[in-house]
Amino acid sequence: MNPTKKYLLSAAAALTCMVAALSTASAQTALFTYNDGNGIGNAGTYSPGDSFTFSISLTFAPGGAVTNLEGLSYWLQQKTPAGSPFNFSITLRDATASQFSDLQTPSLSYPQLLNPSNASDLGGARPSATGVGAGTYFIADITVSISNSAPTIGTFVLDNTLTGGKTSVISDDAGHTFAIAEADYTITMVPEPSTWFAAILTLLAIGYTQRLRLVRLCRSTVSSRD
Repeated sequence: MNPTKKYLLSAAAALTCMVAALSTASAQTALFTYNDGNGIGNAGTYSPGDSFTFSISLTFAPGGAVTNLEGLSYWLQQKTPAGSPFNFSITLRDATASQFSDLQTPSLSYPQLLNPSNASDLGGARPSATGVGAGTYFIADITVSISNSAPTIGTFVLDNTLTGGKTSVISDDAGHTFAIAEADYTITMVPEPSTWFAAILTLLAIGYTQRLRLVRLCRSTVSSRD
């Protein structure tokens, strides 16, 4: 295991000290951006049973004690609504096109249920163990599956973990760490198109039946007058 991976895996244990150091640090940035390739990159509209993929990129600038970017550790979580039911699972992480391909968890087991966060570190480090400077870097493609039992209407927000033993962090090649800022992906749930179609057909059938009844009533009324 390269040295940076050791730093990252122990970063959560040193989080209390790190937070104290952050208050005096300046100018560091570490922020995820998401892009699902469809309209607004960090939001999508889905139905129960759907699966979708979004890319994660990291925008980084050095500052304070963090002089470069050599690796990262991160997890994803269901931010809202808080608590169960948990309807989202990671079913694939593809970091083959990333510079940070020395993976913290090389062989992930799937699905990784977001309950509220997934179990295994999704991050990685540079195989060369040499940090890079300011820039935006592709991290991975993440595929998420939605449970068939998920609500058909509602809004959910996924983000990177921010606190506790799974705090998402970056590391430079000297082992200095810095927390990754919050970045949200918003999911709007809607019924499946087939459900809408069935509902429309049902309404049309009800309307047609009511029309027939009205016509029969009118005919009956006219006949009784005659």
